[in-house]
Amino acid sequence: MKLSKAGLQGILFVSLLALVTCAPKLVPKGWEFLLKREVSFASSRETIELPTAAKPLRSLLIVARMNDIEISGIRITFENGEDFSPDFRLRMKANVDSQVIDLPGGARRVRRIEFRYRELIGKTRRATIELWGK
Repeated sequence: MKLSKAGLQGILFVSLLALVTCAPKLVPKGWEFLLKREVSFASSRETIELPTAAKPLRSLLIVARMNDIEISGIRITFENGEDFSPDFRLRMKANVDSQVIDLPGGARRVRRIEFRYRELIGKTRRATIELWGK
């Protein structure tokens, strides 16, 4: 049985709609973009300085782009010099995974974030990490 042009267009429309509605929401509503940093796998550590004008944050959201990445450690330094190092290991698939980190002590200004990482797939020699705040 052959489908008409309108029938094919309808099937295509429904398929695209299903794809869009089922796609992972990497950044839910309410998050503010802070910055992104391209990291090179020639190194295994990256320090990201946040602008001094950044508002106080209660949570950070990390998104991986361009390449899968494993983050083996994070150290967050607040404006007052205090450090916070959540104890976890993240294996993030590019453009699929995101991770929320709740910060201790209420809303605080973050001065810098240090990542320790390694690549999971050797396709490219770099990845991009996006940081979002709330």
